[in-house]
Amino acid sequence: MQTKDIGNLYWHRLNYPVKPKGLVERAHSQELDHPFRRGAGVAVRLPFSTKALVLGIWRKTGYTESEALTYAIKGRGLPKSEVNWDYIRSMDMEKDDV
Repeated sequence: MQTKDIGNLYWHRLNYPVKPKGLVERAHSQELDHPFRRGAGVAVRLPFSTKALVLGIWRKTGYTESEALTYAIKGRGLPKSEVNWDYIRSMDMEKDDV
């Protein structure tokens, strides 16, 4: 994902795998290139879709590349209502076609 930056402010697009219940939720971003900043913001979902816009503020971290990658893959638990097994299975099917 590529962010658009204005000073320490940033924005980027996000596609949820399934439509979440809320229109706004916290969002965290992690740069994978130097200076490995960490972003705190909000994801604002477009009504009736899985597309969202993330708006946030970059914060300096002092992370190494390894630490930034570790933070970037940190996940969160998904409630059963947010798991779309048909979507997950379709991703497995696409991988098999390669």
